[in-house]
Amino acid sequence: MIKTYIKRVTSMCKPWQLVYWWILRILMIGGIILRLFEADSLGMYQPLQMAANLVGMFAFEIFQIFPEKTLFRKFSSNFQNFTIMSFFLASFGGAFLNFYYLIPMYDKVLHMAGCMVGVFMGYELVCAMQLRDKQTCSPKIAALAAVGVAFAFATGWEIFEFVFDQWFGGDAQHWNLEKAIEEAGGIENVFMLIPLDAERLEARFAIMDTMADTILNAIGAVIMYIILKIYPYRHKGDNNINKLITNELDKNTKEKSFI
Repeated sequence: MIKTYIKRVTSMCKPWQLVYWWILRILMIGGIILRLFEADSLGMYQPLQMAANLVGMFAFEIFQIFPEKTLFRKFSSNFQNFTIMSFFLASFGGAFLNFYYLIPMYDKVLHMAGCMVGVFMGYELVCAMQLRDKQTCSPKIAALAAVGVAFAFATGWEIFEFVFDQWFGGDAQHWNLEKAIEEAGGIENVFMLIPLDAERLEARFAIMDTMADTILNAIGAVIMYIILKIYPYRHKGDNNINKLITNELDKNTKEKSFI
């Protein structure tokens, strides 16, 4: 069973993908181990957060554990090329290397890129549903549906930040301006999409942070939507899933006619 599983995973992705995935995973594992040695002074939150992200970096391999007819098995390996980098940049780069505060606008760029990945994942989800249900679909409709999926992910993240801050004492929405300035290393490093005067800055800082995330999410979603409209890679060429579905349905129809 294990040999069959390994063969299935390796047959569905290219060698360079495995090398790329494992380089990022090894770096993440190293970061977790280092943070565990520092847990007494820094607490367990960061290594646990990195460990959770590490699990997400194995999404494709996890999907292959599911039965063949399930939705997850219909995802191509391409989605992990993007999601694994998202997990890595957010957890290893943002948290472990502290890029959220060392690099201006790092968090905002990740929000925009993250929603681009969200649209890409939405497109993969729609394609997986097509293959599972044996239903053809216009690539333009698939791309538009993918945008909706991405916004559902983005909204869910903002809800998580609110709940984390409201009931668990977090500062994900940066409601604490003084703390944000301290961690950013100065007011000049605090990103503001729309500048505010000093009098309104403290009162509106949290909502400005959330709205900046939302606006950049929308920009990222539109960019990826345009890319998928121009190049719907799973609806083109030899891998055109609409043709694959049609051919399979025609074959089944012919086989039944001979019975």
